[in-house]
Amino acid sequence: MKKASILLIFILALTGCAPAPVTQTEPPPAAASAPETTAPPPVTTEIPTESEPETKETTLPPLELTEEEQTMLLKLGMAELGEAECTECIALVMRTVLNRVEAGGFGSSIRGVIHAQDQFTPVSDGSYYRAEPNARCFEALELVLGGWDESQGALYYEFCEGESWHSKNLELLFQHCNTRFYKS
Repeated sequence: MKKASILLIFILALTGCAPAPVTQTEPPPAAASAPETTAPPPVTTEIPTESEPETKETTLPPLELTEEEQTMLLKLGMAELGEAECTECIALVMRTVLNRVEAGGFGSSIRGVIHAQDQFTPVSDGSYYRAEPNARCFEALELVLGGWDESQGALYYEFCEGESWHSKNLELLFQHCNTRFYKS
C-alpha cells in the first residue's frame, strides 16, 4: 500500500499535480445531518446555425405490390424521369401514382391510374412501353416498397420550367430537383 502511495505521489509530481495531503488512514465518519447540495446544471446557450432544416421522413407500412404493379411503377419512373432525375425524385413519381389510387377519382388501381386517358405523357407517346428501368428506378421502388413517403400527398407533377397549366391551376407543394409536385 505504501509503495502504491509513493508511486501515485511520484506520478502526480511528474504531471505537475500536487497531491492532497493524506493524514487519515481510516474512512471518514459519515456526515451528521449536513444537507447535500448539488450545483445547478451549467447554462448552455444554443447558437443557431445556418444549415439545411431537418426534415422528418414520413414512413408508411411496407407495401406489398404484385410483380406487375412494380413493373408498371418502374417503367413509368424510367419513362418520366429515369435519365434526368435522382432516385428520390423517381420515388416521388411512384408515390404520386399511389396517392392517386388512395385518393380515388383517378382510377382504383395502379394500372387504372397509369393507363387513364391523357394522364401520363409517356403512356400517350408510347415511351412507357419501351422503357427499360435503370438502377435508380429499382432503388426508388425499394424506397417506396419500404414505406418511404415524402410526397406530401402530391397528385400531380411536372418536369419543366416556367409557367404551365399545372402552375396556373394547381397548388404547388414543393419542387425536388427539377420536378414540381402539386395537389388540386
